[in-house]
Order: sequence, then structure tokens, then C-alpha cells
Amino acid sequence: MGNDEPVLIASVSNSRCQEMNEMPTNTATSSSSLAFSLSDIGKNLVGKVENGLVSCSLRRKRPPKIEIPNVLREISTDILKGCAAQGQADGAVCFNDTGVGVFALKGKKKFMEDAHKIFASSNGNKGFFGVYDGHGGSKAAEFVAENLHLKIYEMLDSSSGNKAKEEAVKAGYLKTDEEFLKQGLGSGACCVTALIEGKEMVVSNLGDCRAVLCRGGMAEALTTDHRPTREDERRRIEDKGGYVEIHRGTWRIHGTLAVSRSIGDAHLKDWVMAEPDTKVIYLTPDMQYLVLASDGLWEEVSNQEAVDIVMQSCSGTKKQFMKSSPQNSCTIASPLSKSPRASVVKSKKIFHQTGHKNAHRSTEKK
Repeated sequence: MGNDEPVLIASVSNSRCQEMNEMPTNTATSSSSLAFSLSDIGKNLVGKVENGLVSCSLRRKRPPKIEIPNVLREISTDILKGCAAQGQADGAVCFNDTGVGVFALKGKKKFMEDAHKIFASSNGNKGFFGVYDGHGGSKAAEFVAENLHLKIYEMLDSSSGNKAKEEAVKAGYLKTDEEFLKQGLGSGACCVTALIEGKEMVVSNLGDCRAVLCRGGMAEALTTDHRPTREDERRRIEDKGGYVEIHRGTWRIHGTLAVSRSIGDAHLKDWVMAEPDTKVIYLTPDMQYLVLASDGLWEEVSNQEAVDIVMQSCSGTKKQFMKSSPQNSCTIASPLSKSPRASVVKSKKIFHQTGHKNAHRSTEKK
């Protein structure tokens, strides 16, 4: 990423609401947001690389207010002014031709249970982005953030072809789950990840974390939430001897867990599988942004609202910071490759918002 290239951080967390004395008194949402822009990641890494991570500095501007649901009460426009040896506490990471920004905030819960990972392979030909929504504690999300990308890369080293790539990602998820269960911990984590290599993006998910693509201004969900309310998921659980019942107004597996797939959750492992839904997506010029987010966002805004919010923010900063790439309103201000760009808070910018609404959750998922 060049020194003048902007990064959009389209989140709005309850912390900013609190700063403006607008935070709802009954919310316990924790939130994180990840914004990045994608193109030909194979050639794009800039900055100091250590253990596959690129460090950058981040400068924040106060965003304009927009009347939108609680979780997204305002838009934050952030700029990555080049890559420095050490990043800010936000954990910003940048790529050449692609901007990456991360924002995470704990709500009223005692501990932050969410995590994320942005990782580049040592040879610079792959980029990995993940959002992990922990429940029953932070251990599972932290473990996944430290290990999932490594397991996936190991599996990819011995695979070729799109189908093999999908299977490699699935194998990486299952191996991570297997190793976490050996820790003897009871927490779990939902996941959504994007693996970019050249013009291909592999999107995978477990639980209710979601990936939403903006294509020509329209929101397009790339994943489907794994919940026990889904007929196919409920049937799978019941076929294995489990059951689903309503508890606190939500359908849950054995009355406790509101998602049907996750990493961890050892006490429900017979019914809560760790095999993700995975698909390969070819990046095309009409793809603008990609959003990776946990349910903390999606419980408050629709897919289209998230896309519209990012588009508004991009429009507000375009004249000041964007100098090229006519295919995207949120293009970075530096020479861009001719490869397709995807983003939405992804292909040209990806936005990841995570959050939780209940502080009482222990082994329950929401």
C-alpha cells in the first residue's frame, strides 16, 4: 500500500456512542471492525513483515454521524499513512493496492471474547483474513486466531486446484478444532474467513459470523448462518441423537448453544460440528467491498444497510484520497493493478464488525 492510500474503517462501535453520550444503557455489545481492500494480493505486501504480519500506522479522523441502528451509529473514516515498523493498538495491517484496518472494542462484558487475524504467507502470494466470535470465554477465539491460518496454509501446501483448495481449508478448520479440544477448555468460537490468492477468494464460515459482498452497490451474502433453526442443521443434530429446544426465546442445541457449528464447545461436540461451508469466488471488476462480521453487527443492521453505510463513507472521502481505480468508489490512491478488486466491507475494503449483546453468556452462545 502506498503512502497516500486510504483505508476505510466502517464500524461503529458502542465505544464511540459512549464518547458522544449516545450509548444505549442496556447494550452489552462488544465490537470489532476490520476494513480492507483487495486486488492482486500475491504481489502487494509492503512494510515490515514478521511472522507473516505487516505492520502499519493508523491515523483516525472523527466521522460524520448517520442515523442508523445502534451498533453502527456513525462511520469512522481511517487512513493508513504508509507502513511503519510498528502498528497501532488497533492492529492495522496494510497491503500494496489494498488497505487493511482493524478496530475492536469490548462492550459491557468483563472480557473481550472476539479476535481477528490478518496474515500473509512468507512468499507473499496469499492473504488470509479472519473474524472469530468467541462464546463461553475468549480462549477458543484466541486459539483459533493463532492457529487456524497456519493449519490452512499447511493443508494448502499439499493441494492444487479449486476443489482441493476448498478441502484444504476444511481440513484446516477440523485440525484446529481437534487441537483446541485437546486443551480441555469449554469455550467455543464462530468463524468467518477469506483466503485470497490472485483472482480467487475462498470464503468459509462456522456459526453466525457472516461474509457479505457488495456487487454493484447491492449486498450479496456469501455465507449462510449455521443455526439450529435451519431445517437441515436441526435434522442433522436430531439424527445424531441430539435435540433442539427454546431457551430464553432462542432455539438452542440442548437448550444452551444458539449456533450449530463452531470450533470448540467440547460438551456438545457430538452435535456441533467444526466443518465449515466453503466456496471459491472469482474476483471480478463489479465487486466493490466485502464485509466479514459476527452476529453483533448482523443483529442490528441488514446486509444492505452495512453495504450502504460503507458506500456513504467511501463517497465522503473519495475526492480527498482516491486518485485512481475507476471500478471502485473506494479505490486506493496509488497505481492499481488491473486485476479485479473485491471488497465491502471487502474487495476494495472489508469491514469486520463483531459484537455480543448479552453479558450473561457463559457456555451459552448468545
